[in-house]
Amino acid sequence: MPYTLSVSYTTVGLINSGFPAITSVTALTSGVVAGYAGMVEAEINAKIAKQYQLPLTLECPILTAIATREAIFRIAVQRQLVQFPPAQQGRSPLQVQHSDDQKLLQQISDGEVTLYGVNSNGAFNSLIPANTSDIQIFSTTMNYNPTFHEGSVFDAVIATDKLDAIDDDRDGRGL
Repeated sequence: MPYTLSVSYTTVGLINSGFPAITSVTALTSGVVAGYAGMVEAEINAKIAKQYQLPLTLECPILTAIATREAIFRIAVQRQLVQFPPAQQGRSPLQVQHSDDQKLLQQISDGEVTLYGVNSNGAFNSLIPANTSDIQIFSTTMNYNPTFHEGSVFDAVIATDKLDAIDDDRDGRGL
């Protein structure tokens, strides 16, 4: 790992205890493990930034779990600590968890799952503040296919629904 990233979702200790083979089979230093954790955290932040203000001000146990499992997965795969069975034999538990974590991150990113954190009293009931700096702007033509483009004339798409809507609008106004 040529650089170190700041890590706040997980720790080297959590990663090592979650998959003991990391320290018992390989000669990975704490710095290398932290590097993997930092890269995972950067990816998580990239996915949740559209929904949440970063950096998070509260500890979020679900992100700790995801970051820990994803770091373990990356280390295990890249250091060849696990062998994945052929497709006909089923999937490894690490692969299944990785897929589940990626789906959960996508749901968080899409706003389908809300993040909660641990407040200063240790209670798990504090809503993580939403990102209010991004405002979505919608066009009046967002559900229409384009009626022209800069490509070849043979690739052009005629959006009959858009043309019909324009025609109906004109008829409604008596044009």
